[in-house]
Amino acid sequence: MSSKEKNRFILLDHVSLIEVQGDDHIEFLQGQLTQDIKLLTQGQAKFAGYCNPKGRLLAFFLAYGYHNAIHIQIDKSIEESILKRLKMYVLRSKVTIQSLSNQFTQIGFIGSEVLTKINIDPPQNLLEITASHDVIIMRISKDTERYQLIGKNLAVDALIKLALSEYTPMSIDEWNNASILDGIPEVFPSTQEAFIPQSLNMDLIDGVNFKKGCYTGQEIVARTHYLGKVKRRMYRVSLESQNNLIPGDLILNEKKEEVGQLVRSAKENSKKINALIELRVDQVRGVLFIKDHLIHIYPEDQIRFD
Repeated sequence: MSSKEKNRFILLDHVSLIEVQGDDHIEFLQGQLTQDIKLLTQGQAKFAGYCNPKGRLLAFFLAYGYHNAIHIQIDKSIEESILKRLKMYVLRSKVTIQSLSNQFTQIGFIGSEVLTKINIDPPQNLLEITASHDVIIMRISKDTERYQLIGKNLAVDALIKLALSEYTPMSIDEWNNASILDGIPEVFPSTQEAFIPQSLNMDLIDGVNFKKGCYTGQEIVARTHYLGKVKRRMYRVSLESQNNLIPGDLILNEKKEEVGQLVRSAKENSKKINALIELRVDQVRGVLFIKDHLIHIYPEDQIRFD
C-alpha cells in the first residue's frame, strides 16, 4: 500500500447499525440468518445473509457480539425494510430490535498509525475486533490495513480529535472501491431478492455456515451447495463510463441475452468505474456489456471458478 493510500478516513454515514438483544436473541437470529450466530463474539465479527423463504437475499450483514447483544451493520437504504421484517418474526420471543444509527458513529480508515498512536494493537486478521477507549476497532480487509471504528457518538468524536486529526478525508467512492477490490458484496433495495448467497460468493467469505441448523431459505441454499456446481458467481470488473450505474442493471452478452446483474459499483475517476457483477459462470470468457459499455473482468477472476 502506498503512502498516498494510507492514513485516510471517512465517516460511514451510508451504513446503519441494528441491535438485537434479549433473552432469546441468539436463538431468534439463529433461525433467521445464514451464519452460525453462536460463533459471533466481541472479538470476532462475521458476514451473514438474511434470506426470504426461496433463499434469495434480503440483506447482507456484518455482525458481531456487543456486550449482551448482537450488532448488525447493513446499508442504510434497506434499514427500514429489514427492521420491519425482523420485528415481524419476533412473535413471542424475548427479543428487542432497534436502530442504533443515531447513537453510534462508524468511521472507516486506512493505515494503522492511528492505533499505534493511542497504544492499541491493530487487529491482524479479517473481521478480528479489538476493543479500547469505549470503541471497537475491526479489521475489514484481509490484504490491506483497512479498519472500521465503531462506538457511541461521544466516544468516537473524542477518538477522532485525539488520533485521526492527521488523517486525510477520503471519498465514499474511494472507500467503496476498496470494498469492491476485496470482493465484498452489498444488497440494495433494487437487488433485494435478486441473488442467492453463493451467487455473491458469500460461501467463499465465510458468510454461510452449512453446519448450523435451519433458517429461513436454508433448504435452497444448502441444496445449491451440496447438489452441484454453482452456476452464477460474482466477479470484479472495470469499465469506461461517465454514467452512473444502478445495482440491478443488467449484464448482456453479444447476443443481447441477459446473463447477469450489477451488484455494486464505484467511480475510480471521471472515466473509469470498478464494480462487482453477478454473472453466469459459462459467460465469463465472453464479450459482456452493461448499458452498452464493454466490461473487463479481472484476469484472476476469470479463472477463479474453472
